[in-house]
Amino acid sequence: MFARRRPGGAAAAVASALSIAAGLALVLGSGGVAMAAPATDYPSWGDVQKAKANQAAKQAEVAKIQGILTQLSAQADELGKVAEQKAELANLAKTALDAATKKADKLQSQVDAADAKASTSAKRAGALIAQLARTGGDNFSLDALFGPAQSTDLLLSSLGTASRLTESSDQILKQAQFDKNAAASLSASAKLAEKKRKELAADAQAASDAAKKASDDALAQLAQQQAAAKTMYAQIASLKNTTASTEEQYQLGVEEEARQNAVKTPPSAPIINPNPPAPVAGAVGVAISYAKAQLGDPYALGGAGPTYWDCSGLTLMSYRAAGVYIGSHSATNQYNTLKSAGRLVNLSQALPGDLLFYTDDGGAVMYHVAMVVGAGEMIEAARPGVPVRITAIRYGDLMPYVGRPTG
Repeated sequence: MFARRRPGGAAAAVASALSIAAGLALVLGSGGVAMAAPATDYPSWGDVQKAKANQAAKQAEVAKIQGILTQLSAQADELGKVAEQKAELANLAKTALDAATKKADKLQSQVDAADAKASTSAKRAGALIAQLARTGGDNFSLDALFGPAQSTDLLLSSLGTASRLTESSDQILKQAQFDKNAAASLSASAKLAEKKRKELAADAQAASDAAKKASDDALAQLAQQQAAAKTMYAQIASLKNTTASTEEQYQLGVEEEARQNAVKTPPSAPIINPNPPAPVAGAVGVAISYAKAQLGDPYALGGAGPTYWDCSGLTLMSYRAAGVYIGSHSATNQYNTLKSAGRLVNLSQALPGDLLFYTDDGGAVMYHVAMVVGAGEMIEAARPGVPVRITAIRYGDLMPYVGRPTG
């Protein structure tokens, strides 16, 4: 999710410059196609020098630049949300493909076993038919047993009148036909499963390509526009006789306040568990420590360590380090996994180690997940251009329930 770090030193200033610069980046269309951002009337250094001539003009120019930066920050937040949504769709497609692949592999294994069993049954039936043909004087064919059902019935009927089949002999013939039919049925199911797997593989590849392109485009635009953001900070600093770093911090505070004011209260919902179990302190401690060890690492679509991370990759590996399964590499899957396990609690009951989920479509798709670390803060892998960080919990798009992996 595109969002900025709270004020906190040089690292915060750099993160803010990167994030605000992202507001100058491409605008993603509904189909994920990159389009040039609309032109903005950025102030020139000549404008800055003219404005310094009188106090009123100076204040007006400062307000103008701060307004541009705030507007671009809001745009960056929205662009980041779109990028995370695309990344989550890619994760969901990959999860579906993995499940389909497991199903196809399992069916193929069953087909192989059924074919082997049918082959053994056919040999036993063939030997029996040959013996009956010799003793009964009739010319029975094994092909009849494995032909249409009508032929099989006729064969069994003929054998019944030509010879006295023991109960064991009769069972051998019927078992051979049953095994042959079972193998054929499984083979048909395996073919359908493989067809579905190939379709999902194509979907997963397309989703992955779209998400990667969105991420790559955003990073490319981000790199190109960093200088523009730094210039605007320097312009404000010149007007106010401060430093660019100071203005980065100030602007960061303005943006943080604006975001906090945009959603004044956390989301609420009916209590689903009045007395939820407390998290297992040891496991939570391992998960949080693991996540904190990645602070400063860069974001990358599909990243699950050891150097690059995306939101669900960070939470997945953090809890895996604690020996706790929270779902697959997908924010949506992690939410649904914890929900199915009865491990959702209300946001008002959130404790360190709980997982926060963000959505803008009522909960069908979670585009972001983060981990509560306490004191109103969370740790997250936010978006391209922003490293793993600890930041204030945001209420916009936040689900009213958190996932509690332990307890």
